[in-house]
Amino acid sequence: MVHIVARNDQGPRANPEMPVGQRNSANNLMFLCPSCHSKIDKNSGLGYPVEELLNVKERHESWTRMLRQAGSAWNIRYHHVDFVNLPRITMLPGGEELLRICKQIELDPERAFRSQGAKAGAFVNRARAVFENWGERALDLDPSTPAPVKPGMVVSFDSPMRARNIKRARHLTRISGSIKRDPHLWFAYGERTVTIRFDPVGLTTMTSLTTLGMAEKEEVTYAGLGTVVAVTEDQIQISAMVFGQPENGVNNLVYFMSELSSRSPRNLDLDLMVDARSGRGAQMRTKNMQREQVDAVLYFDELNEYVLGPESLQRATFSAVLKAIPEYRRELRIGLAAMTEGVLTGQGYTPADIAAHLLYAAKEYWTSISAPRLADLISRREIAYAILRGVEAQYLDDLDDLLVEDFKPYSGGLQIIDGNPYHERLHDCIDGFRISGADLRVLYSARDVYGEGLDESTIEKWSDSGLFSSVTWEEDEARSRADEEQARKLLEGFF
Repeated sequence: MVHIVARNDQGPRANPEMPVGQRNSANNLMFLCPSCHSKIDKNSGLGYPVEELLNVKERHESWTRMLRQAGSAWNIRYHHVDFVNLPRITMLPGGEELLRICKQIELDPERAFRSQGAKAGAFVNRARAVFENWGERALDLDPSTPAPVKPGMVVSFDSPMRARNIKRARHLTRISGSIKRDPHLWFAYGERTVTIRFDPVGLTTMTSLTTLGMAEKEEVTYAGLGTVVAVTEDQIQISAMVFGQPENGVNNLVYFMSELSSRSPRNLDLDLMVDARSGRGAQMRTKNMQREQVDAVLYFDELNEYVLGPESLQRATFSAVLKAIPEYRRELRIGLAAMTEGVLTGQGYTPADIAAHLLYAAKEYWTSISAPRLADLISRREIAYAILRGVEAQYLDDLDDLLVEDFKPYSGGLQIIDGNPYHERLHDCIDGFRISGADLRVLYSARDVYGEGLDESTIEKWSDSGLFSSVTWEEDEARSRADEEQARKLLEGFF
């Protein structure tokens, strides 16, 4: 571990005006091999200024972030598959299954899909099941959190977008290679525009063309997979492998309902139907749910050899939070505890009963642990857990992936559901920490001040860890009020 600005006032690249806490923060540290460490520090750091080292660190972190995001498994539930680039997608692992489907239904993969009548529809129905279980590793192009991309990368997308040059697609005009003339989809991605070009030969049905025509006038949600072919200062060009309308994304409903209403005497509630079923409505609700702040519980096997007391669980949880959640979106409270034997064995329920009650919820709630695995943990009665309060739902999968990879005792987690008595009773722990940006706040209450006191070694331990820019105490005002109210009642009873 190397200090960019020296830890001591006389060290390489020293800055005596920088506070000691900032010198030991994660922002001022970088990993180097011993040889590079010696190289940048000799001659008092001459030739390796602070600015250059910060740039090197930023480039490396950006690269590793891209690699981590690129490891996500792509799968999608489609309402309708609009485009398939058979020559390209059959080169991926599992792609030969699509050729087998073509052979079975006698569809010619060399001809345009939509010129082959009912065979094209049969192919779409069978290919949809293949794509829903594909599992190809791809970088997700989420417009809300743009990531760097490079030519040759396999990427996935699932966003509202627009279309251009669809007239040429209707006439099966041969593509020219110019993005200005060829049919393509596009959407904003940070400071760049993503363009997804496709050969009209791969469009599956005439309905696909109808929906693309709509997308020339207003946004339509498409999801799919493609390969990055070029990256410029203002554009990312992608060659589409497959795209379509995701499940619950009946994007052409507005078109068909408006057509129907112009012919029918019935007064149809179009706004209600579009809000409930349109692709854009579903996408907006999905994005809102991703941004929604929720509470979640993460389970750990306390019997695992890697659990070396509460500190190892705290460090694993903190590290995952710092890696998975961007600094400007970190604002959450964390509590850690263990389930007591009395809680787990009360009421005469079996471990399978408890697991089933914990996991019984609507499918839109996040979970990454199975009922049998949770029942097995409960049966051993050695479960530690961390409660994350106020975490954005969109980061739960990343947190889960990081803990699975980095911390063997981690067993999975689930979203806490308000009003579920099992969720509340089994996870009734007090918040001990608040992470805000790059800072850690250790929470305390009035009882800690007037009773047991505050252990300063906690502050020192996390300050020395290098994980946070600053570590300080912070009063938990709600707990303090509860403590003082309890003390007042005790005094009233005494006198």
